[in-house]
Amino acid sequence: MKTKSTLTNIQEWLRNYSEFLEVSFKSSAGIKHSVEKGERREDQIFVTLKELLPTRMSVEQKVVIVDTEDTQSPMFDGVLVDRMLWPRNFIKDGNPVALIESVLTAIEVKSSLDKSELEKIFMDSKSLRSMKYHVSYTPTNSTLVTAFAYECTNLNLSFFDFSTLFRDYSIYSPSLICILNKGFFGFVDIVEKKVEPMMYEPSRNSLPALFDSNKDTLLFYIYFLSRLSGMGPTIIEVFTRYCDSFFSGVECFYFGEDFLNLVASDEAIKNTARKCFERRASADIKDLYAESRKAIGLSI
Repeated sequence: MKTKSTLTNIQEWLRNYSEFLEVSFKSSAGIKHSVEKGERREDQIFVTLKELLPTRMSVEQKVVIVDTEDTQSPMFDGVLVDRMLWPRNFIKDGNPVALIESVLTAIEVKSSLDKSELEKIFMDSKSLRSMKYHVSYTPTNSTLVTAFAYECTNLNLSFFDFSTLFRDYSIYSPSLICILNKGFFGFVDIVEKKVEPMMYEPSRNSLPALFDSNKDTLLFYIYFLSRLSGMGPTIIEVFTRYCDSFFSGVECFYFGEDFLNLVASDEAIKNTARKCFERRASADIKDLYAESRKAIGLSI
């Protein structure tokens, strides 16, 4: 990654926001009431998104999403609503309600990311992505789910859990999970052994990927969410040129298909593979992957 002295202005600007979020997260640790603490942390990231995202998007909090069949989603921490074409969401029983056709993405906010939180994100994503659009409406993308976590004590282990959950719930998978100042979980599309660019939704050729965005994670999250507002190719190209070295140089890691298929085939094999990532937060994930492959009988 670039040193601070060679950062572009945009990178420096977004890193300042990241530092503020990190300080805010740590300062809220002294709040004893867990609900109040969680709400303060949610408020802080949504205030940041409201300041930075295109104004076409309305950032709403504590939202239930409904479809024309009266199916209701779980309550999401936040939702980005398209206010250019759709009326404002309404209130029912004290909670904002959004029409699914107006939703650009639902957002879950986590203080710390672990297996149980990942499982909840996947289940909420499954619930939302199982809902129906009106037959006369064809969305550009099905409703996406993303998540933002302030910290993750073991990024290596959480990425293993993300990857194995994806194998179980691929068509319902969240599109992006960001961990502040560390990286994000997304996807790569493997076509003829070539890694295609970062994508919004997994396809039959995609594999879960860990992107090493480090202190520029918030920058990428803003870019990802901004594209949902309808940024055309020209705007996208101009925006990425402001941080060209980051967008062209971010590295990613992903497990092989043979590894994921074997792990998904048997719970005991999955547990054996997972143990290689436990309590190894500071280790290189490539080394842990090699150990894990060997532990379940795959060649390195």
